[in-house]
Amino acid sequence: MTSILDHLTDPVTWNEFLNYRLSNHYLSKKEKDQFVSYVQEKRYCPIAESIASGTYSLGLPEKKVINKSGTAKKRIVYTFSEDENMYLKCLGYLLYRYDDRLSDRCYSFRRTRSARNAIFDILSQDGRDFLFCFKADISNYFNSIPEDRLISVLEELIDDDPELLWFLKEFLSCGKSTSADGQVLLEHRGAMAGTPVSPFFANVYLLSMDRYFESIGSSYFRYSDDILIFARSREELDARISDFYSHIEEKGLSVNPKKVTISSPGEPWEFLGFSYKDGEVDISEVTKDKLKGKIRRKAKALLRWKTKTSADYERAGRALIRTFNRKFYNEKNDDLFTWSRWFFPVITTDKSLHELDMYLLEYVRYLDSGRHYKGNYRISYDDIKKMGYRSLKHEYYISRAKEEA
Repeated sequence: MTSILDHLTDPVTWNEFLNYRLSNHYLSKKEKDQFVSYVQEKRYCPIAESIASGTYSLGLPEKKVINKSGTAKKRIVYTFSEDENMYLKCLGYLLYRYDDRLSDRCYSFRRTRSARNAIFDILSQDGRDFLFCFKADISNYFNSIPEDRLISVLEELIDDDPELLWFLKEFLSCGKSTSADGQVLLEHRGAMAGTPVSPFFANVYLLSMDRYFESIGSSYFRYSDDILIFARSREELDARISDFYSHIEEKGLSVNPKKVTISSPGEPWEFLGFSYKDGEVDISEVTKDKLKGKIRRKAKALLRWKTKTSADYERAGRALIRTFNRKFYNEKNDDLFTWSRWFFPVITTDKSLHELDMYLLEYVRYLDSGRHYKGNYRISYDDIKKMGYRSLKHEYYISRAKEEA
């Protein structure tokens, strides 16, 4: 079998990868242009040919601290140079060679399974309203994976491509990165969140746990570091929880205790941005809170801009509405991920959509006075609609009607 590293020197491989990315992924025009120029200019050649010849030629990744989406929390990611990053993206694409070796209970970063599949599979369980549920989140999963143990997993999994295995071992065992000011850091980097191959590492590292729960017929679902387990009795659930913690300890990982929940039949559970209770699928509280935080921060930033520049209210209001119309719908770019494409096909109630509609309307009105008070209602709903506002609830029912037509 030809090594993946050799495939990475072949223009045919790169053109296949380019066509795949352009047709199947949520890319902005800028990102599309970057892929096209990289492949057409064959900028992959120096890196690919050097690595295929047995020389590990990647530079050190830069360690960055960024804000977690929708929160004030920070997370660490690693980034390589643009050309190296593109090479790693194509490598990640080719690593799907091993996708059929993963468990059907793992839904993350796969071509044939997705978060939406996980939700539908969960909802298809017999007696779903009479099940106990355990949810857990692995703390800092990507960057806390022990490199030596991950390499051992890769040695078992990749038994048909010694050249690829060599490269991945070199990639993981380097143990160095750079800070923003260029200082070289010696550290444990784990699977290096932010790099294009880290999702593959995250999937395979817990493969033994996935296979264990699958082998005993457990109602177990994993999306990267998020785990959901169901059982028909509390005793059975406790046994599965014990199994789970044993595997996590064996893997050198830990669980975030603040994100552990146990639900009895009839109580809600949340997973991947969705919540379920009494037969209804809705948007989770955590997801709603994150979106509200984004609305609030954007509105306050626009108010500061409006005050500083003496811009009129309508201009600021239109800017806020435009920002979230793009996030929710964005019909101008069918390739981009949006809320409507993620949530509308799955949720079965409009409760959270109505709540979010009211929250956004409140902050559109807030931009006029900089206060939250009843006087803001002099700005009518019709006034806000004229600025381009579109109700999530209304758009949801339009979407459902199109599906049923």
